Amino acid sequence: MRLGLAALALATPLVLTGCDQASGPQRYAADFLVIHGETGTVNRGPIDPVYEPLLDRLGIEFEVAFQLNTPVLEALPQYEIRADFPEGGDFHTFSGPRLSDVLALADIRGNTLRITAIDGYQRDVDLERIRQFNVVLAVEMDGRALPLGGFGPAMLVWPRQTDEALFGMPDDDWVWGVLAMEALETPQN
Repeated sequence: MRLGLAALALATPLVLTGCDQASGPQRYAADFLVIHGETGTVNRGPIDPVYEPLLDRLGIEFEVAFQLNTPVLEALPQYEIRADFPEGGDFHTFSGPRLSDVLALADIRGNTLRITAIDGYQRDVDLERIRQFNVVLAVEMDGRALPLGGFGPAMLVWPRQTDEALFGMPDDDWVWGVLAMEALETPQN
């Protein structure tokens, strides 16, 4: 496994800042998304249950992984998808990098991506579908960062309003509160 140049950018120190009325809340560079499994690029070791009790409680296990933070995601090309969420609800503009670009940083292999949300919801999604439909890993909705306790820190958004193959798509693959992704090689039918 190799340590990619993108991974070196993750050495950003944690900087917590306050909020002032002129500029609003400021972001920080804490890592929040981990990609593990069949990856070629890694920048961290195994889970420490003392410091990462949520990952431990969710049963996420790995020896090595690739971890990302907001500045790394924001450095990738950003895309917008305007869609209803939940299905049939209000329309919102979601923005963030394409999920395929994020996964390229980790040099993933396999054919399936197991996505785990903060609440423990898991969804297996075929990697070819992610690439085919240019799924966005949204970090903003309507120009505001997706917060923890809401849909954040990140959410899978599909172009169901503009791609007729996705018209009427239910919300099952619209995973929000994304915390971890595992690249898997699964048997194909």
